Amino acid sequence: MTKHGGQKVLKRLNTPAHLQIKRKHGKFFTNPTPGPHPRRFCLPLLHIVRDLLDIVDNHKEAKKLIGLGYFKVDGKVVSTKSYPVGLMDVLSIEQEKKHYRILPDSHYGLILHEISEEESMFKLCRINNKLTIKGGHIQLNLHDGRNILIRVKDPRSPKEDIYKRMDVLKISIPEQEVQKILKFKENNIAIIMSGKNIGQVGKIINVLKRFGPKASTVSIQHNGDRTETLYDYTFIIGEENSEIALPKIGN
Repeated sequence: MTKHGGQKVLKRLNTPAHLQIKRKHGKFFTNPTPGPHPRRFCLPLLHIVRDLLDIVDNHKEAKKLIGLGYFKVDGKVVSTKSYPVGLMDVLSIEQEKKHYRILPDSHYGLILHEISEEESMFKLCRINNKLTIKGGHIQLNLHDGRNILIRVKDPRSPKEDIYKRMDVLKISIPEQEVQKILKFKENNIAIIMSGKNIGQVGKIINVLKRFGPKASTVSIQHNGDRTETLYDYTFIIGEENSEIALPKIGN
């Protein structure tokens, strides 16, 4: 990482492989700011605007549009060019009535998949951890950095505690109201979010738990093929059917 023009940037050679950078954009590249997603696995907003959507031709024009508040992430205006947009985030361009969800992909790592306006009103968030806090209430820590508080009436009998790590919440955005819980269990639909099989979708047919997340595995079946992946690489996206639109095979 180096300084260029008063901003922190990356040299092109040091950028993650999933970033689709065109040669004409020169030697340096915007470094994503610290945020809800890992720096090595996110798409800086400027990169999306300039390189992936081709809305503008250069850094200056992309920065101007972003600064004017043309783009929303998860229902909120983002005016920082280096904002990290990551897995399952919803990007909206209201002036063009366009909406996209960030999905894992076997070729590029992360892609923008166009979705309907109706689908842009929610996102899926995986529970990475949960805590019991003061008063016996439950705090759910989600994969995108947000926290959701579940209030418990009686800490001695917490009937509201129906959430487990690896379950996925379907939440409204930007309100963050829980609409549905997708349980991490066999026969539910999952997408692989990391590793050599990233982007594959299928039904969970077996969960083999061993000591430690790196030892536990999940078997996913799709069109007769069976894929084994790490426990922590699995992201539930539906029960009988996927809750989110997915790219067509071959696209």
